[in-house]
Amino acid sequence: MAPHTNPSQQQLVDDKQALRRAMKQRREELPVAERARLSAAAAARLLDLPELAPGRAGGKTVSGYAALAARGELDVAPALAECRARGARVVLPRVSDGVPRLRFHDPDAALAVAPAPAPGRFGVVEPDASAPEVAVEAIDIVILPGLAFDRAGNRLGYGGGYYDEAASRLRAAGRGFLVGLGYDFQLVDRCPAGEGDVAVDCVVTDGQVVRCAPRDRGAA
Repeated sequence: MAPHTNPSQQQLVDDKQALRRAMKQRREELPVAERARLSAAAAARLLDLPELAPGRAGGKTVSGYAALAARGELDVAPALAECRARGARVVLPRVSDGVPRLRFHDPDAALAVAPAPAPGRFGVVEPDASAPEVAVEAIDIVILPGLAFDRAGNRLGYGGGYYDEAASRLRAAGRGFLVGLGYDFQLVDRCPAGEGDVAVDCVVTDGQVVRCAPRDRGAA
């Protein structure tokens, strides 16, 4: 017998699935040239954040991600390169079979001895497990991909909960600044969110920057 799901829980699941389908299709339909143009605009706005400004980024640990072109994700690689140039330590996530499920590594600190980043379990480029690992609690700024966001900071991911688990650990440590990155059309009036969905502090798109109101963010 299937587990019981109350109507409100089922509605949340249905709302998330519908929005995921719509956003996936819209992203994947973007022409390559348009995706590149919008990625550059979003990267410029990201680098204009005071938290990443020259003179303030130095010494910080910034987590980024490797965009998956097949999904139409915004390319954050140039922005991460500039963060490094400004003195930040840039780490990338890697999916793990253990706990925590999402681990963060510094691929640049061991390029001479560790393999270069390569496609991981979901086809996303990941650092090798031999690259130096950085505890999520030590990360200052996390740049998160997503399928949709709203002005309250709610974020819709792919449904695996990897980033929510990592962000929850960061929140529990009382630190970290979470930045959702997406196209302007991914900023919606209402992004469905439930218990365990961790909200971001800021949403950056190719067209705007939204500072989300401080509140109790996410699951304990």
